[in-house]
Amino acid sequence: MSLSWSSLRRLTLPLLILAVAVGGFALLVATKPQTHHLKPQEKAWPVAVMEVSPGRLRRTLVLYGRVDTLARSTLASALAADVVEVKVIEGQAVEAGQLLVRLDDRDYRLDLAQRQAELDQVKALIEAENSAHRANLEALPRERRLLELARAEVDRLKDLKGRKLSSQADLDRARQGLARQAIAVSRIEEKVRGHTSRLRELQARLAQRQAALEKARLQLERTRIAAPYAGRVVSVAVAAGQRVRPGAALVTLFDRDSLVFRAQVPDPHLPELRRLLAAGERPQATAEVDGGPVTARLEGFTAAVPQGAGSVEALFRVTAGGGRLQLGRVAALTVSLPPVDEAVAIPFEALYGADKVWLVNDEQRLQPVRVERLGELRQGGRTRLLVRAPQLVAGARLLITQLPNAVEGLLVKVVGGG
Repeated sequence: MSLSWSSLRRLTLPLLILAVAVGGFALLVATKPQTHHLKPQEKAWPVAVMEVSPGRLRRTLVLYGRVDTLARSTLASALAADVVEVKVIEGQAVEAGQLLVRLDDRDYRLDLAQRQAELDQVKALIEAENSAHRANLEALPRERRLLELARAEVDRLKDLKGRKLSSQADLDRARQGLARQAIAVSRIEEKVRGHTSRLRELQARLAQRQAALEKARLQLERTRIAAPYAGRVVSVAVAAGQRVRPGAALVTLFDRDSLVFRAQVPDPHLPELRRLLAAGERPQATAEVDGGPVTARLEGFTAAVPQGAGSVEALFRVTAGGGRLQLGRVAALTVSLPPVDEAVAIPFEALYGADKVWLVNDEQRLQPVRVERLGELRQGGRTRLLVRAPQLVAGARLLITQLPNAVEGLLVKVVGGG
């Protein structure tokens, strides 16, 4: 059975279309553009380096010290009195013994005069007692002689009366004279014996009056409040015309020779500073305040860590320039430390974190190094950090550029040095 032309056309047309499509796809694949895969190039970061040169370098340690004093005094009134005059103001420098405040002293002058009069009165009584005692000692032998005469007269009249040559009345009068003379002698002897006890009593009264006089004199002196030492006035709490009571604060001041800097010392430097103190050395410190130098020396460490502080406080006693300091002021202290070997002075920008630097190796890649911080070095007005590490050998190249993306093995390109 033969196919008609129309049937044959319906069968061959789809096959023809499919063949054309396959051929077109093959043509497109054969004529597509060729893709070339490029190998990416690693970026080299431009940096500056310095050549390491270790050696023996003298160190400095920079601390921030707060001015304080070891001797601060608040002078208070010991009396109840009116303030007559205030001679100082806050911040004023004073000398030892200088008058600061004067209180009304009229009541205390009167009291002193009264105590002096009482003392003079007792002294007069002592003089009178001594004079009477001398008189009694002089009179006693004479009175005893008179007593013997009176006794002899009685004996004589007894004899005369026995021979009827005298009357009873004469004998009685002689006996009365004898009795009176015996009483007089007894009284003088009693005064002589009692002289020591009376004198002791008067001397005790004299001591009381002297103590009262000294107390009155002391009270009078307390109306004049003077500086106990050379120093500076911190505050004045009273004014002229004000009534003060015992214990009321008047003036607060500090000893200018007791000024210190209190500075927190980082823990890595504490052992060395303690060793220096134990060896009898006193590291010196300098600061610049108001355009002038201030010098101090290390005296020791506090016995307790202040609340909120991170380390132990060192005390640096001010030895010169203290006149320009105020309590509570903060200054940068440059502490001189003994030199160290194998130290390298690097700029601060070469330090990453607390104790890491980077070296550039021969392949121009970064290599991390942990360092020991030794202090600082001041030269020519510049401050550099002193570090030490076994890897920091002469000729090594140290990165001195701060790279935020610094990692081990990072490729760099040296474009500068310092």
